[in-house]
Amino acid sequence: MRIVLLSDIHANLTAFQAVINDIQTVGEVDACAILGDLINYGPRPNETIDMVQHLSQDVCVNLWGNHEYSIFGGSPDRFATDRGRAVLQYTNTILTRESREYLDGKMNHQGYEKCSIEGKFFLFIHGNLDDPFWGKFGVDKINDERFAPYDFVISGHSHVPHYVEFLFPSDNKAYRNKKRTVFINPGSVGQPRNHNPYAQYGILDTQTGNYEHRSVWYDVKEEQKLFSDKVDSFYKDRLTLGI
Repeated sequence: MRIVLLSDIHANLTAFQAVINDIQTVGEVDACAILGDLINYGPRPNETIDMVQHLSQDVCVNLWGNHEYSIFGGSPDRFATDRGRAVLQYTNTILTRESREYLDGKMNHQGYEKCSIEGKFFLFIHGNLDDPFWGKFGVDKINDERFAPYDFVISGHSHVPHYVEFLFPSDNKAYRNKKRTVFINPGSVGQPRNHNPYAQYGILDTQTGNYEHRSVWYDVKEEQKLFSDKVDSFYKDRLTLGI
């Protein structure tokens, strides 16, 4: 089974369309996993939600991120800046009833999901185990033994991609008393922060374990033209450098 991993689209429809076009070039894929933050920051949340609903692949995982959570009652105080709270308020004013119904009715409100795929145990999560919505998670946290039961831990939120294999201690002589967990973050489709401005996503083959991280060019300047003057220019300017 080949799964497309999408995270942190952030209402950047131009980037999302570029990724969808790229998916058509990579061969057959079976499903998509969405790791949260479809909305906010970017100018077209309603169009982004509509595009998700018209994906040609099944959506097997569809998590709320901290931005969906914040729209539906999460405290805006968790945003680090006034500009972050202001853009959330703006997004709240432009979301249609249909978009709200999708976010509330079709997405997983927990921010994480555990499941078995082809005999392997997965944890999909937006943030981290202690705070599935806002918690920071990077490669410095992978030695947490709570991850040991999983074969794959797929996370988002940081907007910084990673792929790491970690061997936990295990009472299994056949595997020299080790248990492997693979940690993947596909980066951000719509607002990358790894100094690469291209739209980023991943493709995981659950049978072979093969993982491909893909970076796709899109017309950043065209997307920037669509930002409202009501949104701090920081959110469009950062797209130029991927910061």
